[in-house]
Amino acid sequence: PSRPTQRDRGRGVRCVIVGNCSYTSDKGKSVLECDLATMPERNAVYAPQVIKRGVAIDLLAARLAQFDLSRVCAALKPERDLQFGYLGLQTLYDRYFLVDQYVGGRRFELPQCFFMRVAMGLALNEVEREARAIEFYDVLSTFDFMSSTPTLFNSGTHRSQLSSCYLTTVSDDLDGIYEAIKENALLSKFAGGLGNDWTNVRAMGSHIKGTNGKSQGVVPFLKVVNDTAVAVNQGGKRKGAVCTYLETWHLDIEEFLELRKNTGDDRRRTHDMNTANWIPDLFMKRVVEGGDWTLFSPSDVPDLHDKWGRAFEAAYVRHEEQVARGELKLFRRIPAVQLWRKMLSMLFETGHPWITFKDACNVRSPQQHVGTVHSSNLCTEITLNTSETEIAVCNLGSVNLLAHMVQTDNGWGRDQAKLKQTITTAMRMLDNVIDINYYAVAKARNSNLKHRPVGLGIMGFQDCLHAMRVPYASNEALSFADTSMEAV
Repeated sequence: PSRPTQRDRGRGVRCVIVGNCSYTSDKGKSVLECDLATMPERNAVYAPQVIKRGVAIDLLAARLAQFDLSRVCAALKPERDLQFGYLGLQTLYDRYFLVDQYVGGRRFELPQCFFMRVAMGLALNEVEREARAIEFYDVLSTFDFMSSTPTLFNSGTHRSQLSSCYLTTVSDDLDGIYEAIKENALLSKFAGGLGNDWTNVRAMGSHIKGTNGKSQGVVPFLKVVNDTAVAVNQGGKRKGAVCTYLETWHLDIEEFLELRKNTGDDRRRTHDMNTANWIPDLFMKRVVEGGDWTLFSPSDVPDLHDKWGRAFEAAYVRHEEQVARGELKLFRRIPAVQLWRKMLSMLFETGHPWITFKDACNVRSPQQHVGTVHSSNLCTEITLNTSETEIAVCNLGSVNLLAHMVQTDNGWGRDQAKLKQTITTAMRMLDNVIDINYYAVAKARNSNLKHRPVGLGIMGFQDCLHAMRVPYASNEALSFADTSMEAV
């Protein structure tokens, strides 16, 4: 018989995980036989055992066993396992499936059981929880919508930390600094990504009243943040991830730009942490005008941190006038274009710090009435206000746009009715995340329940363009992006 093709092998790997498979010969040709027909009956017995075993070994919440397991497990669709490629299944196996440490670290979930466990965890507080769990399962298992990684990791578990990212503001004292580092560790432990605003912390050379000494600035503390992210690696499932933001007027900004360099004093380098510039519009104006830029310590100009737009510009110019009168001693004045050139040079050399814009984020913020946006998050797609009493939380998921495309006589287009139904279900799932979520830090709970932010994005955009034969850099692609996000 001929040898199996690469496509056969890929399908074979999938079938090995979900059922029996073998290669047989049919007139000299290899035929892949997969016993999917008996999988529904097997799932009816196997899937409830997964939930019961997870509860028994204290991995899953006992409330999952209170579901009508026969009803929800009867809704499993084993044929959907064949949608996976090899890499997708391997990733699920390595990172997402429940692990029974009592029998040598064996995984005891299959893909459809995994999706149902996630769906059940998101339906815990629903009145018609079985019906909602099946509804949630259907959008997940068909890849119409996908929850964020922390939700997939932790849904249905005792520590159901389901939110994606946390944004914090660090205060300018040792209690606040080390409390922020502790909060980083606790949030990272349960798979939360981190965005830290360090602009408040005084610069190197600033006076410390309690000891009558001088501060070492933010860089030594950022080294601790870096090492904490390495040490607390999200429960062993993936590396801890954090991004530190610093405003462009901070006196330590030049050292901050060099944190990711591979040369220099390694004690003042953060090789495992992301960094980002938080740039006010006034700085870019000075770059264009060829003007100077003055760096301050936030302990001398504490009002700049909470201001943006015209209010920031007026306050900044006022502080420059104080420097001119000799009222502020700790400062540094450099050509704005020189600092901008260094930002771009470091970005080219190390990929960091990222370029993010303070005023652009705040002017578009729907939360202006409750505070200032001091930073973005780990992935720079979320802009939420933070303070010393609130840790902002982002609860994320993505609609698979390609799964909502249909081919007609006129070519490819969006299935608006299906998209509407998927988004309705997805928003219910995201809203449930806020109420079910396990909060390792009280400030995050207070903020999330107060503001209830959710982020629903799209994925597969380029795949849609490919299906429509539309160039990415075209007006047609831009129009498709506009109408797609308007639909969402």
